Amino acid sequence: MKKKYFLFISIFLMFSIFISNAQSIKPNVLLKKTEASLSNIKTLTYTINKKSKFFASKDTLNRSALGIIKIVPEDEMGSYHKVYFNHGEKQYNQYKYDGTYSSFLYFHSDSLDIPKKTTITNVLDDNYNSIKGNFVSNFILNDYFKKNNIFKQYRSLLAKIILKDMTIEESNYKGIPVYILTAYGKERERENHINSVIDKYYIRKSDFLPIAHSFYGEFQGMKETEFTEIEYLEINPELSLDAFKIDPSVKEVKPRVYFEEMQKYNL
Repeated sequence: MKKKYFLFISIFLMFSIFISNAQSIKPNVLLKKTEASLSNIKTLTYTINKKSKFFASKDTLNRSALGIIKIVPEDEMGSYHKVYFNHGEKQYNQYKYDGTYSSFLYFHSDSLDIPKKTTITNVLDDNYNSIKGNFVSNFILNDYFKKNNIFKQYRSLLAKIILKDMTIEESNYKGIPVYILTAYGKERERENHINSVIDKYYIRKSDFLPIAHSFYGEFQGMKETEFTEIEYLEINPELSLDAFKIDPSVKEVKPRVYFEEMQKYNL
């Protein structure tokens, strides 16, 4: 009788541990922890690798970038930033923003000492039209660091309206223990609505920072996919505002100084 009792207790405890591990964290708790972890970041240097296949395209676009940002919550864009884009074939862009001006520079690594024209815009005068909606916003982690970030939105009343379900699984991504938060969008019988939406966020267990994200959606018989990887190179480094300052009187620059900054991070 005692053996049966102890066997029952052992099975019960093992089952309890299994259930506990399977339900180690709930979506709302994970969202709060991720939001809190991101809120502790004031400055950041990082790299992004992004693979995108858009609805109207058959090809996959590969892009990589080095980003340096200073979080400024009261700013319209949420941060001051400079981003370097590697387009392959020795072609690069630098995009910069200091709260008043934005600048854009294109250069080639075979002509680093030849002055290149830089495009400068006063975004205050332009009502931010030159940068809002620009693909650059995908590379400055705007969804993560703006006031109403995506993890806060997922806890809102609106999320209950637009989401069908949200799940969590534990896994490893490139040898890193992660939580995979998956959000499923609701279907809509509308001509302009993207259906079958699946967003997955790979949240690092050690510090609750998102290190990868995937998107899938269908629109009028077409499919779009995107996969983004983020590597946090320096969290809260000392960054002077001078690192982002744009002088509107400087119309030409030699790209070598920018190229050398990129090379520090192997972009």
